[in-house]
Order: sequence, then C-alpha cells, then structure tokens
Amino acid sequence: MKQSIRSRLLNFVLRLLRRPLWNLAQLSSLRARFAKLDKRAAGKADLLCRISQVDLPNCQADVLQPLEFSDDPLSAKHVLFFHGGAYCLHSPNTYRAMLAGICSNLGAIGVLPDYRLAPEHPHPAAIDDCFAGYQMLLGKGVPPSHIALLGDSAGGGLVLSILAKIREAKLPMPTSASLFSPAGDWTLSGPSLYENEGRDPMFRLSSFLFFRSLYLAGHDASDPAVSPLLASFESYPPMYFTASSTELLRDVAVVGAAKAREAGVPVEIDIWPGHCHDMQLMAVLPESKIALNKLCEFISKHW
Repeated sequence: MKQSIRSRLLNFVLRLLRRPLWNLAQLSSLRARFAKLDKRAAGKADLLCRISQVDLPNCQADVLQPLEFSDDPLSAKHVLFFHGGAYCLHSPNTYRAMLAGICSNLGAIGVLPDYRLAPEHPHPAAIDDCFAGYQMLLGKGVPPSHIALLGDSAGGGLVLSILAKIREAKLPMPTSASLFSPAGDWTLSGPSLYENEGRDPMFRLSSFLFFRSLYLAGHDASDPAVSPLLASFESYPPMYFTASSTELLRDVAVVGAAKAREAGVPVEIDIWPGHCHDMQLMAVLPESKIALNKLCEFISKHW
C-alpha cells in the first residue's frame, strides 16, 4: 500500500522530535512526556469496554470486556496483549484504547498485564509477569484454543519469550501469536539496525544500546531466554508479523517469519513501506485502521 500523506507528515514530525537517549535523567524526562501524552487517551477505552483489574503475583492486569458482550467469560475468546515501550515505558490509556478497539471488533475479552519495567525491574521480570498472565487464563479455565497472544515492539519480544516459556513448561499453546514491529534480539545483529540508521523516524541505534543496558542488567544478550528471536520456533502456533521497511527493528520480523516457516509454523508477514515504528498505534493514520483490520482477520481465522 502506498504511504499516505499523513504518514509522511507524521514521520517528519517524529524526526524533529527524535533524540538519542543515554542516561537515566533522559529516561525520567521521557516517562514524564509519555504520561502527558497518554492523558489524551484517557477514557477512550471506556467508550467500548468495561474495564476491571485482576491481580497477578507481581502486578495487575487490565481486563477489557466489550459493552455489548454477553457470553460466559470462560467460554469467550481472549486477547492477551503485551504492551511496548522498550521494556522501560508504559502508556496505559493508549494501549487500553487500542486493545478496546480490537476486542470490540473481535467480540473478545482483552487482558493487558501492567508488567514491571526496567531499570527498576530488569530481565526477567517482564517475562515472568506476562507468563503469569497466560497461566492465570489457563487457571481460570479459559481453553488455550480461545487465547490469542498479541504484542507490539517490546511486547512483540515478550510474545516470543512467552511462547518459549509455554513450550518449556509443556503447557498448551495459544491459538495464534501476532507481533507488531517486534523486539526480541538484543544481540542487535539484524542488518536493518544499520541500514535504517537515520531512516527510522523514531529511533537511533544509540537509544537501543541504552535500553539494552537497562533491561539486560548484565545478562548475556546471546542467551535465547534474553533474545527470544534466537530460540527455536518449533511447535509455535500460527504467527503474524508486521513491521515498517524503514524501521530499525524490521529484520526481527523478517527473521522471525523465516524461522517460523522453517519450523513448519503457519506464518503471515506484512512489511509496510516507509512507515514509522509501531504505526498501528497511530490512530490518525489510515494505514493503522487497515493494519488493525488485517490483525483481526488473522486472529479470527485461527480461532
């Protein structure tokens, strides 16, 4: 699909705002900026869903139930969504609004773990919290065939981590896994990290190096438990990858899709030309609506 004028304008603005990160004071300032922007999305999810919270061992998770929903929650379809933010940031209202739209489209219940963030809680805290979300659904009696995993950016990396944890624990797999602009390779070995340096309107490679230092906190980047793209994809459920052609993380999606095919996993991939990282979150873009509709079609196909 040809890049829209709105997308080009957004990329221009993002390039003006793009700054490399290298210290904790900047991270604190970025968190404050995220919180200010996130206020604009306050209340949007409530227009589509009833929102409640459930306790996990070390955090809470939002539960979003569409307003028109009338099914038995145990027999309902569930979308378990892991949010992005470089493992260090969170925009709760923005992600609730996005998940509410998806759940309303699918007639499904959404679960959004508020997992612990680095640097206060480095690897593997986020993985443990997201895995606890999956265990919670199974423990409540939700069939795995009624659970779809979804994650964007760092949340896409968490999807890969949770699939590996599910396999390691010999638990049943969910029905599908969808990843938007996923992370998942802290070795930073993908060619797109260097080919797209300066072309990505949102990130610089130096910022990824900073976030890596906060999240890994001394762990080996080449350990598949840390960089789940390096793990085997054997026995994973059907997978859907999307990324932008010009973003730094493009090749995590490309390599992930290739590994899934090699492992015999049904896979679909969309590479969007010229867009910013995580463009599905940018509700002002016409491409975002198209991408989210394709996501819902993929999830529905595998339920």
